[in-house]
Amino acid sequence: MMRLSIPVCFPSTSSPQPPPLPLPSPWPSRRLASGSAVPHLRLPFPHSVASAMRRRGRRRAAPPPPAAAAGEAAAGPDSQEKRAGTDLKTLAARFWKVAAPYWWSEDKTQARLRLAAVFALTLATTGISVGFNFLGRDFYNALADKDQEKFTTQLLYYLGAFAGGIPFFVLRDYARETLSLRWRSWMTSYYMKRYFKNRIFYKIQSQSIIDNPDQRINDDLSSFTGTALAFSLTLFNAAVDLISFSNILYGIYPPLFIVLVVYSLGGTAISVVLGKNLVNLNFMQEKKEADFRYGLVRVRENAESIAFYGGEENELQLLLDRFRRAFDNLSELLIASRNLEFFTNGYRYLIQILPAAVVAPMYFSGKIEFGVINQSVSAFNHILSDFSLIVFQFQSISAFSAVIDRLGDPSLSLSLTLSLPI
Repeated sequence: MMRLSIPVCFPSTSSPQPPPLPLPSPWPSRRLASGSAVPHLRLPFPHSVASAMRRRGRRRAAPPPPAAAAGEAAAGPDSQEKRAGTDLKTLAARFWKVAAPYWWSEDKTQARLRLAAVFALTLATTGISVGFNFLGRDFYNALADKDQEKFTTQLLYYLGAFAGGIPFFVLRDYARETLSLRWRSWMTSYYMKRYFKNRIFYKIQSQSIIDNPDQRINDDLSSFTGTALAFSLTLFNAAVDLISFSNILYGIYPPLFIVLVVYSLGGTAISVVLGKNLVNLNFMQEKKEADFRYGLVRVRENAESIAFYGGEENELQLLLDRFRRAFDNLSELLIASRNLEFFTNGYRYLIQILPAAVVAPMYFSGKIEFGVINQSVSAFNHILSDFSLIVFQFQSISAFSAVIDRLGDPSLSLSLTLSLPI
């Protein structure tokens, strides 16, 4: 029987029928965008080409387009899904590489002015918090002394301080969010221009340089700008709080300050040990969720080809496998978070009684007033929050570290560098 070599190609989106065949000679071998030759099917002549393709499609799906191949490579087998942790020095270098360009860009003047305004509002809120600390002391002293007139006066002071102070807290958060949005807008434009220049988007996809560039540009950039500003202000506020409230606490009872330092340093060390796997788990969760989402989008964009070749079963199994990977990783992430929260919740609730327990003997001996206990509790909590930043924010820090790793990935940096003029 005479046999003919005919290439398999994807049908046009405008028509479900295969292209006309240039019989009797076969087509020359065509190549995919990735450079690999299109496989040929050996079909008996003179059977219908379309019916032969459909029969073969029932047994297995058609070869995926280049984008699908890259997506499957991104998923990778379980043995390739392990990732070495990033050390602190490398993480800091990647953070600077991603964050720095905006602050020296054409928008640098506005960016720096807005950042200065945010820091100024943060200083103002710290001063207001110190004022509330002293107001609380006098308020509870009046309550303990059963002095109604003084109590009423302090209550009015409290209400006036609330009315005048709350706008500063609101404006600080608003200024931070608008600066974050402006930063994200610039970074998105910056990455998109480099992504499309010199067909870098094609090189990244065809060579599988990195996984899910769409997620990195959309989700990771948004998370990076918002979290970077929030953590920067938190660190600045912690430093100012530490200076302001340490003097108050040390002036009330120096041993209480020592207890605070020991308690916070011990809690930080335990949190680091319990949560050491969270950074890697968060990184892999971002990747696996993006792989699963990519598979769903791929089915939607190639629905006609998948239906024509009868590849539904293969696509279903691929999607279920990707979801299983994301599910298994999320299960590990939840277990690690649970173990950390056992400690952090106990750590957080114990501080509600620890300062009062330490200074109570002084109150019973008449050395301090009742309002000083409230003042010491307030100052203790402020300073402990500053010292315990890693304890209270460990999960957020872990997630942010994963975002920095994804945006500062050397493969991404190298591929985008190719878009710059030499």
